[in-house]
Parts: sequence; structure tokens; C-alpha cells
Amino acid sequence: MFDFDQIRRTSKLAAALAVVSFFVTGSMAGAQPTTVKIAVVNLDFVVAQSPAGKALQAKLGAFQKQVQAEVEQRSQTARDIRQQMAEGATALSESKLAELQKKYEDATIAMRRHQDDKQREGQKMQTEGLRAVEKQLEPVFTAIRDEGGYDLILNAVPGVVVMASDRIDITQTVIDRLAATAGN
Repeated sequence: MFDFDQIRRTSKLAAALAVVSFFVTGSMAGAQPTTVKIAVVNLDFVVAQSPAGKALQAKLGAFQKQVQAEVEQRSQTARDIRQQMAEGATALSESKLAELQKKYEDATIAMRRHQDDKQREGQKMQTEGLRAVEKQLEPVFTAIRDEGGYDLILNAVPGVVVMASDRIDITQTVIDRLAATAGN
């Protein structure tokens, strides 16, 4: 069986090495190697620490609690119907048991459908929230790139960035700048 995660990590590493190699050796054969200034940033940490990221986490957390309460309520309804079936197994008519069985199946299907719908809604909320954070990050990265003279800023993703010195890690700088721009 293939380990697709390992293949993706290897592909990302190969792509990152190709980009770095391109910058370091030059884009044309025979070109003189150039000095490249590279920085790394932990984007996941930046997003988690940003005001918009924290707000998104809070919004998603509240949404998740609401969905859990709704699912629990629907689950309780299904359990109640099942309990009625168990209690009336010998006393209820076949038609009444069949009716309860249908209600139970309908309640279970509705609960699953509700979970699926809410999962899609939560994913959409997360995607839109992350896009908003990306929009806030773009000018911050542009300014840091220009001020620091960076040729390349890499996301410090395990498997892509194998090792990086703390000297080139700009994660805290990005967090600070993003917090400063959020206050404006």
C-alpha cells in the first residue's frame, strides 16, 4: 500500500529544493551563483496567534459546541424512539413497531444528514476565515520581504524545511506586525 502522505512530503521537499537550487545556482546555465537571502515562517503558528486567527478559533469552537448540542438532542430523540421499541416489543402491534422502526431510521438518517451539513458549514467557515487571515498576511509579508531583503520566504512545514536556523525564522516578526496592523 502506498503512503500518500510520505509521497506528498517528498514531493514538497523536492519542489522546495528545486526552488532553492534555482535561486542559488541561477536560472541559466553558466550563470554565476548568487547570494540568496531566505527566511522561514511557521504559518500555522502565525495564524493561531493572529487576532483574526484567534477570533476564527473562537467562532469555530462556539459553532462546534452548538453542533454538538444539536446532535446530542437529535441522538436523544433517536434513543427515545429505540427505548419505546424495546419497551413495547411484546405489547405493541407489528404495525406500531414498524412505525417506530421507521421513525427511528428517519431520526438516525436526519441526525447523520445534519452532521454532514454542519461539517460542510464548518469547513466553509474555516476556509473563509483562513482566506481573510491570508489577505491580512499578504501586505505584512510584502513589507517584511522588502525591508529584510528576502528573496525567498518558506513555510516551516515539517518535511519541506528540513532544518532552519533561528536567525532566519521570522515567525515572531510576522505575528508582531500582524498584531500591529490589526490594531489600526
